[in-house]
Amino acid sequence: MFLLSVLLSAATFMPAMAPHNFAVARTGTIYADPISPDSSCKPGKICASAKKAVGKGCYFNNYYKKGVVGGTPLAVNVSETGSSTDFVYWVNDTDLTIGITKMASANYYCPASS
Repeated sequence: MFLLSVLLSAATFMPAMAPHNFAVARTGTIYADPISPDSSCKPGKICASAKKAVGKGCYFNNYYKKGVVGGTPLAVNVSETGSSTDFVYWVNDTDLTIGITKMASANYYCPASS
């Protein structure tokens, strides 16, 4: 069995007994309470904000499910800091007041790091 492992490792150029470090992409959803007490957000205003340690180089996308969570259309802006914490802001970039159901939410995707 060991000989087969050595032969396979030689064929694939990978050490036979070396541990394998496979990086894994991470996904999830973050939530934030609306800033306005009545959950409405005026045009050009920040509707909600959160700080979350999800990692650097992640992508965020507003998540809305009618009557359940979030608000649409909201833009999601992210500020990365020198630490592992990102600041996420939901902004109303329309000319209408937007209502937020329960909490603002965004899905995130962090690619696998090499």
